[in-house]
Amino acid sequence: MFLRRVRHPEEHLPIHHPTNLIRDWGGGEGFRLSDALTGVAVFGATGSGKTSGPAKHLAYGYLANGFGGLVLCAKKEERRQWEEWARETGRTPDLIVVDETANWRFNFLDWEAARPGEGGGLTINIVALLDEVAGAIAGTTARHETGSTKFFQDALHHMNTNLVDLPIFAGLPVSLPLMRSIVSSAPLSFAEIESEEWQARSACHAILREADHATLLADPDTRSDFEECRNYWLVEYPALSEKTRSIIALSFSMLARPFITRPLKTIFSTDTNVTPEDAFEGRVILIDLPIQEFRLAGKIAQLAFKYCFQVSLLRRMQPLGGYLRPVFLWADEAQNFVSEFDSEYQAVARSAGGCTVYLTQNRESYKRVLGNDDAVDSLLGNLQCKFFCQNAGDTNQWAAKLLGEHYVSISGTNVSRGERGGQHAGISTHEQRRFFIEPSAFTTLKRGGYANACQVEAIVYNGGKQFQTPNGELLPYKLLTFNQ
Repeated sequence: MFLRRVRHPEEHLPIHHPTNLIRDWGGGEGFRLSDALTGVAVFGATGSGKTSGPAKHLAYGYLANGFGGLVLCAKKEERRQWEEWARETGRTPDLIVVDETANWRFNFLDWEAARPGEGGGLTINIVALLDEVAGAIAGTTARHETGSTKFFQDALHHMNTNLVDLPIFAGLPVSLPLMRSIVSSAPLSFAEIESEEWQARSACHAILREADHATLLADPDTRSDFEECRNYWLVEYPALSEKTRSIIALSFSMLARPFITRPLKTIFSTDTNVTPEDAFEGRVILIDLPIQEFRLAGKIAQLAFKYCFQVSLLRRMQPLGGYLRPVFLWADEAQNFVSEFDSEYQAVARSAGGCTVYLTQNRESYKRVLGNDDAVDSLLGNLQCKFFCQNAGDTNQWAAKLLGEHYVSISGTNVSRGERGGQHAGISTHEQRRFFIEPSAFTTLKRGGYANACQVEAIVYNGGKQFQTPNGELLPYKLLTFNQ
């Protein structure tokens, strides 16, 4: 039986209106599209039920309401899980599975180079994709690097810029195999440039010649840009020291190799029949290259697709008098996929219809990747709705602080003995500040399974909203129970 879209009193509103109810929590409370647009973070220890509880709850709501999306996979079973969720909500025809069979392919460099629009084809945007991939391979970002490492990263960025420019000037599709052939055949000395043997066998020389012919009659700015590119390959590059040149060439080879060898070559370095924009039409794109199985190759592939999805979503514009179809970016074990760009993306994704859902065990998982508390707070501050499943450790303390404190009355009894043997008793009352929920309370939430009657408990904080208890008290959280 398909899960149907939630009905509510505002049913006359457009289907993608922000007040539309996605999941009903009872008592007039629930999770609305406006909540999805501000982002979701789910925390819970391994086996706490965060996937079979809050995640399934949200996924069914998103699918039943026609969201498109991108799903990143850390574990092998995620494909089967999403296929089941899509079947249960009637969305199987919309599910696109990108896997090693390469039935679905995405040449992301050519996609960025050929896309229409004011920013389409700009070298700086194409190189940004390469920088994001290079950061994934390095496991860090240039902002954290200093000294000689920073120099070589800048040198690689400079070479990538000229690598992208050259085929564009020649009118050729931008692809990593072509770029690899340019680097491997670039001149290593000024004497080699004059060599007829090098000229005859060098792809770099052949493409420089094509670009020269193609830009002869171009406007002065284009011709000037080409001459800068030619100057790099025929003057700057051969003048580099052998050590410097070999390091940046090796760095590029490490960047390109995952995409020009199995299993990613056919998916990312040939043609294109799926793009991030397909999600805007309601398709759910699942990247079934789980890190559990494909390790670094799977991570690189998914980070490349994720970055393309994010930048394409930020280019969306709200139609006049209408609403964008919401699309989700979904990552379980999200610590494998976060980057510094996420904070920039999440800060403005709401206006472009982006709904992020990140699941992880604890806050420390993000800190290991992003490096410091400020970066983690920047990301989590823009994921307004937070679900806390059973957990232990510092994340519980952080969650308790997030939910806040209140005053409670503490009563005490005093008994004293007088000089003549009599006793005096009294009761005193004073106010103390206490957490709404003590950190220890998160350790005892139901984890699902037969021991808990297949029920998962989660405490939800929803961007400062207050929830009413049966006795009329307003609280900054709500305890939800999910049937697995």
